[in-house]
Amino acid sequence: MSNLKRAPLALFLSLFLFWILFTGRLEWPSLALGLALSIIVSRVTWRIFLPSTHEAPVHVAPPLHFRLREAAVFFPLYAWDILKATIEVALLAISPKISPMPGIVKVETRLKSKTTLVILANQITLTPGTLTVDIDVTHHHLFVHSINLRTLDECTVCEEVGKLENRLRRLME
Repeated sequence: MSNLKRAPLALFLSLFLFWILFTGRLEWPSLALGLALSIIVSRVTWRIFLPSTHEAPVHVAPPLHFRLREAAVFFPLYAWDILKATIEVALLAISPKISPMPGIVKVETRLKSKTTLVILANQITLTPGTLTVDIDVTHHHLFVHSINLRTLDECTVCEEVGKLENRLRRLME
């Protein structure tokens, strides 16, 4: 069986396995429903999202390479950043004396790859209290909205993004 024919089957089996794992039931009605939904979802998504696989070979983008050691450092530090930001936003929300002063900061990056720039923008957005509003791909600038520029001035936001950028660059570039 060719890879092209195995892929929809693999999608179906994966969906059905996840159904069993998530429901935790092995009764006939649950299995029948999971089987039916897995068939429908795999057929619909395969035809809609991957139509080129039926006609011609798929052009796949080059894989993203990252260093395993750097990943072992990057992800725990990023989780720590998220935890700190979550606590700061929670304190901001429950403290009646502090009124937030939101604002947008332009951050210049030194990333070479557009993909890495987009990943950085997504990671900023995933961090509580910050949101990447726009990306200037030609000049490698990010426009970051911060919920509270009173405690985080522009330089601090740029420094925090710079730390994340440096870790991401070591990981991806």
